Amino acid sequence: MKPKHLGDSVHDLLDGRLRGDRAYAAMAHLGECEECAGRFHELRAARDALNSSEAGIDMRFAEQLLDRTRIAEIAAAERPENARATRPVRRGPVIGFAALMVFAVLIVGAAWQEGAPDDVSLEFAQPRKTTGTSSVAYFDPQGMRSGEMLRSWIHPDFSQSDLIPIEGRVIQRANGQLALFATILSGLDVVQIVQQHGQLTSSMVAQMPRASVDGTEVYVVASGNSSTVVWQTGDVVVALSCECSLKTLESAAAEFPTAENPGFMDRVANGFESFADALSR
Repeated sequence: MKPKHLGDSVHDLLDGRLRGDRAYAAMAHLGECEECAGRFHELRAARDALNSSEAGIDMRFAEQLLDRTRIAEIAAAERPENARATRPVRRGPVIGFAALMVFAVLIVGAAWQEGAPDDVSLEFAQPRKTTGTSSVAYFDPQGMRSGEMLRSWIHPDFSQSDLIPIEGRVIQRANGQLALFATILSGLDVVQIVQQHGQLTSSMVAQMPRASVDGTEVYVVASGNSSTVVWQTGDVVVALSCECSLKTLESAAAEFPTAENPGFMDRVANGFESFADALSR
Protein backbone atom coordinates (compact mmCIF):
# COMPACT_ATOMS: atom_id res chain seq x y z
CA MET A 1 0.00 0.00 0.00
CA LYS A 2 1.24 3.47 -0.85
CA PRO A 3 2.28 5.63 2.06
CA LYS A 4 -0.88 7.78 2.01
CA HIS A 5 -3.78 8.15 4.39
CA LEU A 6 -6.42 5.45 4.46
CA GLY A 7 -9.29 7.85 3.75
CA ASP A 8 -12.61 6.01 3.42
CA SER A 9 -10.83 2.70 3.87
CA VAL A 10 -10.89 3.44 7.61
CA HIS A 11 -14.65 2.80 7.54
CA ASP A 12 -14.17 -0.40 5.56
CA LEU A 13 -11.61 -1.59 8.08
CA LEU A 14 -13.90 -0.66 10.98
CA ASP A 15 -16.86 -2.48 9.39
CA GLY A 16 -14.77 -5.56 8.59
CA ARG A 17 -15.14 -5.22 4.84
CA LEU A 18 -11.40 -5.49 4.22
CA ARG A 19 -10.01 -8.99 3.75
CA GLY A 20 -6.60 -10.59 3.38
CA ASP A 21 -3.72 -8.44 2.32
CA ARG A 22 -5.75 -5.26 2.25
CA ALA A 23 -6.74 -5.62 5.89
CA TYR A 24 -3.12 -6.45 6.88
CA ALA A 25 -1.77 -3.42 4.96
CA ALA A 26 -4.37 -1.11 6.55
CA MET A 27 -3.52 -2.30 10.04
CA ALA A 28 0.20 -1.80 9.29
CA HIS A 29 -0.52 1.74 8.10
CA LEU A 30 -2.33 2.55 11.37
CA GLY A 31 0.87 1.57 13.19
CA GLU A 32 2.83 4.05 11.14
CA CYS A 33 0.34 6.98 10.68
CA GLU A 34 -0.79 8.76 13.84
CA GLU A 35 -3.45 10.73 11.94
CA CYS A 36 -5.20 7.67 10.49
CA ALA A 37 -4.80 5.80 13.78
CA GLY A 38 -6.42 8.70 15.66
CA ARG A 39 -9.33 8.83 13.22
CA PHE A 40 -9.81 5.06 13.45
CA HIS A 41 -9.96 5.13 17.25
CA GLU A 42 -12.41 8.09 17.24
CA LEU A 43 -14.77 6.28 14.89
CA ARG A 44 -14.61 3.08 16.91
CA ALA A 45 -15.26 4.97 20.17
CA ALA A 46 -18.26 6.72 18.62
CA ARG A 47 -19.69 3.41 17.39
CA ASP A 48 -19.18 1.77 20.77
CA ALA A 49 -21.01 4.68 22.45
CA LEU A 50 -23.89 4.36 20.02
CA ASN A 51 -24.20 0.61 20.51
CA SER A 52 -24.07 0.95 24.30
CA SER A 53 -27.03 3.43 24.49
CA GLU A 54 -30.56 2.08 25.19
CA ALA A 55 -32.14 0.43 22.14
CA GLY A 56 -29.07 1.45 20.12
CA ILE A 57 -30.37 5.04 19.72
CA ASP A 58 -28.31 8.20 20.04
CA MET A 59 -30.06 9.99 22.91
CA ARG A 60 -29.15 13.38 21.54
CA PHE A 61 -31.02 12.52 18.36
CA ALA A 62 -33.99 11.34 20.47
CA GLU A 63 -34.05 14.65 22.32
CA GLN A 64 -34.21 16.44 18.99
CA LEU A 65 -37.17 14.32 17.98
CA LEU A 66 -38.96 15.30 21.20
CA ASP A 67 -38.18 18.98 20.71
CA ARG A 68 -41.55 20.53 19.69
CA THR A 69 -39.85 23.57 18.24
CA ARG A 70 -37.78 21.36 15.98
CA ILE A 71 -40.85 19.39 14.93
CA ALA A 72 -42.64 22.63 14.06
CA GLU A 73 -39.68 23.73 11.97
CA ILE A 74 -39.72 20.44 10.09
CA ALA A 75 -43.51 20.65 9.56
CA ALA A 76 -43.23 24.22 8.26
CA ALA A 77 -40.97 22.99 5.48
CA GLU A 78 -43.42 20.26 4.46
CA ARG A 79 -46.14 20.62 1.87
CA PRO A 80 -49.64 21.23 3.33
CA GLU A 81 -50.92 17.75 2.49
CA ASN A 82 -47.91 16.14 4.19
CA ALA A 83 -47.99 18.38 7.27
CA ARG A 84 -51.69 17.82 7.99
CA ALA A 85 -50.99 15.56 10.95
CA THR A 86 -49.11 18.34 12.74
CA ARG A 87 -52.09 20.68 12.78
CA PRO A 88 -53.98 20.96 16.06
CA VAL A 89 -57.39 19.29 16.05
CA ARG A 90 -60.26 21.77 16.24
CA ARG A 91 -62.51 20.16 18.80
CA GLY A 92 -64.90 23.08 19.22
CA PRO A 93 -67.18 22.31 16.22
CA VAL A 94 -67.22 18.59 17.06
CA ILE A 95 -68.23 19.22 20.67
CA GLY A 96 -70.85 21.73 19.58
CA PHE A 97 -72.35 19.31 17.07
CA ALA A 98 -72.40 16.50 19.66
CA ALA A 99 -74.13 18.77 22.17
CA LEU A 100 -76.69 19.77 19.54
CA MET A 101 -77.41 16.11 18.74
CA VAL A 102 -77.87 15.25 22.42
CA PHE A 103 -80.24 18.20 22.83
CA ALA A 104 -82.24 17.12 19.76
CA VAL A 105 -82.53 13.54 21.08
CA LEU A 106 -83.77 14.83 24.43
CA ILE A 107 -86.37 17.07 22.77
CA VAL A 108 -87.63 14.29 20.51
CA GLY A 109 -87.73 11.88 23.47
CA ALA A 110 -89.77 14.37 25.48
CA ALA A 111 -92.18 14.83 22.53
CA TRP A 112 -92.47 11.03 22.25
CA GLN A 113 -93.45 10.77 25.89
CA GLU A 114 -95.85 13.70 25.65
CA GLY A 115 -97.45 12.25 22.51
CA ALA A 116 -98.34 8.96 24.20
CA PRO A 117 -102.08 8.22 23.88
CA ASP A 118 -104.23 8.89 26.93
CA ASP A 119 -105.62 5.93 28.82
CA VAL A 120 -109.30 5.37 28.14
CA SER A 121 -111.50 3.77 30.82
CA LEU A 122 -114.59 1.73 30.05
CA GLU A 123 -116.78 4.48 31.54
CA PHE A 124 -116.36 6.45 28.33
CA ALA A 125 -118.57 3.88 26.55
CA GLN A 126 -121.70 4.98 28.41
CA PRO A 127 -123.56 7.09 25.84
CA ARG A 128 -125.68 8.96 28.35
CA LYS A 129 -122.81 9.92 30.66
CA THR A 130 -122.08 13.41 29.31
CA THR A 131 -122.16 15.43 32.52
CA GLY A 132 -119.65 18.28 32.60
CA THR A 133 -119.23 18.36 28.85
CA SER A 134 -119.64 21.01 26.17
CA SER A 135 -120.67 20.52 22.56
CA VAL A 136 -118.04 21.15 19.89
CA ALA A 137 -119.73 20.04 16.66
CA TYR A 138 -123.05 18.60 15.48
CA PHE A 139 -123.67 16.34 12.46
CA ASP A 140 -126.99 15.68 10.77
CA PRO A 141 -127.52 12.52 8.68
CA GLN A 142 -126.16 14.22 5.55
CA GLY A 143 -123.07 15.44 7.41
CA MET A 144 -122.42 11.93 8.70
CA ARG A 145 -122.86 10.46 5.23
CA SER A 146 -120.34 12.86 3.67
CA GLY A 147 -117.76 11.94 6.27
CA GLU A 148 -115.98 15.30 6.00
CA MET A 149 -116.54 16.13 9.65
CA LEU A 150 -115.74 12.59 10.80
CA ARG A 151 -112.29 12.24 9.24
CA SER A 152 -110.51 12.03 12.61
CA TRP A 153 -112.93 9.33 13.77
CA ILE A 154 -113.71 5.77 12.73
CA HIS A 155 -116.95 5.51 10.77
CA PRO A 156 -118.45 3.15 8.21
CA ASP A 157 -119.04 4.06 4.60
CA PHE A 158 -122.74 4.73 4.90
CA SER A 159 -123.15 4.72 1.12
CA GLN A 160 -122.03 1.08 1.01
CA SER A 161 -123.43 -0.05 4.38
CA ASP A 162 -126.87 -1.09 5.58
CA LEU A 163 -126.34 1.14 8.62
CA ILE A 164 -128.37 4.37 8.61
CA PRO A 165 -126.91 7.49 10.25
CA ILE A 166 -129.21 9.54 12.46
CA GLU A 167 -127.09 12.21 14.12
CA GLY A 168 -123.76 12.78 15.80
CA ARG A 169 -121.90 15.32 17.86
CA VAL A 170 -118.44 15.87 19.24
CA ILE A 171 -118.27 16.92 22.86
CA GLN A 172 -115.43 18.05 25.06
CA ARG A 173 -115.32 16.37 28.41
CA ALA A 174 -114.43 18.13 31.66
CA ASN A 175 -110.84 16.80 31.39
CA GLY A 176 -110.46 18.40 27.95
CA GLN A 177 -110.66 15.16 25.96
CA LEU A 178 -112.87 15.04 22.87
CA ALA A 179 -115.42 12.28 22.34
CA LEU A 180 -117.78 11.42 19.52
CA PHE A 181 -121.40 10.50 20.32
CA ALA A 182 -123.48 9.25 17.40
CA THR A 183 -126.69 7.36 16.73
CA ILE A 184 -127.28 4.95 13.87
CA LEU A 185 -129.88 2.38 12.89
CA SER A 186 -129.02 -1.26 12.29
CA GLY A 187 -132.24 -2.59 10.86
CA LEU A 188 -134.85 -1.52 13.43
CA ASP A 189 -132.37 -1.39 16.30
CA VAL A 190 -130.94 1.89 17.56
CA VAL A 191 -127.18 1.68 18.08
CA GLN A 192 -125.30 4.24 20.11
CA ILE A 193 -121.67 5.00 19.14
CA VAL A 194 -119.07 6.48 21.48
CA GLN A 195 -115.49 7.07 20.38
CA GLN A 196 -112.50 8.64 22.06
CA HIS A 197 -108.87 9.06 21.04
CA GLY A 198 -106.53 7.20 23.35
CA GLN A 199 -105.54 3.71 24.38
CA LEU A 200 -107.70 1.09 26.01
CA THR A 201 -105.57 -0.16 28.90
CA SER A 202 -105.09 -3.92 28.92
CA SER A 203 -105.58 -4.16 32.69
CA MET A 204 -109.18 -2.94 32.35
CA VAL A 205 -110.16 -5.56 29.80
CA ALA A 206 -108.00 -8.47 30.91
CA GLN A 207 -110.94 -10.41 32.42
CA MET A 208 -113.65 -9.29 30.00
CA PRO A 209 -115.38 -11.66 27.55
CA ARG A 210 -114.08 -11.38 24.02
CA ALA A 211 -115.36 -11.95 20.52
CA SER A 212 -113.80 -11.79 17.07
CA VAL A 213 -115.32 -9.55 14.42
CA ASP A 214 -113.69 -9.91 11.01
CA GLY A 215 -110.41 -10.77 12.72
CA THR A 216 -110.63 -7.84 15.15
CA GLU A 217 -110.84 -8.68 18.84
CA VAL A 218 -113.69 -6.89 20.61
CA TYR A 219 -114.58 -6.85 24.30
CA VAL A 220 -118.14 -7.52 25.38
CA VAL A 221 -119.83 -5.62 28.21
CA ALA A 222 -123.32 -6.72 29.28
CA SER A 223 -125.52 -4.53 31.49
CA GLY A 224 -129.16 -5.52 31.96
CA ASN A 225 -130.96 -5.49 28.63
CA SER A 226 -128.17 -3.51 26.98
CA SER A 227 -124.99 -4.88 25.44
CA THR A 228 -121.79 -3.07 24.49
CA VAL A 229 -118.81 -4.07 22.39
CA VAL A 230 -115.55 -2.14 22.74
CA TRP A 231 -112.42 -2.35 20.62
CA GLN A 232 -109.24 -0.49 19.78
CA THR A 233 -108.40 0.53 16.23
CA GLY A 234 -105.45 2.81 15.58
CA ASP A 235 -105.46 5.53 18.22
CA VAL A 236 -109.25 5.44 18.66
CA VAL A 237 -111.33 3.39 21.11
CA VAL A 238 -114.79 2.56 19.70
CA ALA A 239 -117.85 1.41 21.65
CA LEU A 240 -121.21 0.31 20.24
CA SER A 241 -124.20 -0.09 22.58
CA CYS A 242 -127.67 -1.34 21.90
CA GLU A 243 -130.70 -2.94 23.54
CA CYS A 244 -130.42 -5.75 21.07
CA SER A 245 -128.70 -9.05 20.53
CA LEU A 246 -124.92 -9.38 20.59
CA LYS A 247 -125.11 -10.66 17.03
CA THR A 248 -126.65 -7.37 15.92
CA LEU A 249 -123.82 -5.42 17.56
CA GLU A 250 -121.19 -7.64 16.00
CA SER A 251 -122.75 -7.15 12.57
CA ALA A 252 -122.71 -3.39 13.06
CA ALA A 253 -119.12 -3.45 14.31
CA ALA A 254 -118.07 -5.36 11.19
CA GLU A 255 -119.05 -2.31 9.10
CA PHE A 256 -116.40 -0.13 10.78
CA PRO A 257 -112.99 -0.05 9.10
CA THR A 258 -109.74 -0.64 10.93
CA ALA A 259 -107.08 2.04 11.29
CA GLU A 260 -103.31 1.76 11.50
CA ASN A 261 -101.51 2.40 14.73
CA PRO A 262 -99.82 5.82 14.83
CA GLY A 263 -96.17 5.65 13.88
CA PHE A 264 -93.14 7.15 15.56
CA MET A 265 -93.38 10.46 13.70
CA ASP A 266 -97.11 10.74 14.39
CA ARG A 267 -96.55 10.34 18.10
CA VAL A 268 -93.69 12.85 18.12
CA ALA A 269 -95.83 15.32 16.15
CA ASN A 270 -98.62 14.93 18.71
CA GLY A 271 -96.10 15.66 21.44
CA PHE A 272 -94.96 18.86 19.75
CA GLU A 273 -98.59 19.91 19.32
CA SER A 274 -99.10 19.43 23.05
CA PHE A 275 -96.03 21.57 23.74
CA ALA A 276 -97.36 24.28 21.43
CA ASP A 277 -100.78 24.25 23.11
CA ALA A 278 -99.19 24.53 26.54
CA LEU A 279 -97.04 27.51 25.45
CA SER A 280 -99.99 29.30 23.84
CA ARG A 281 -102.06 29.27 27.01
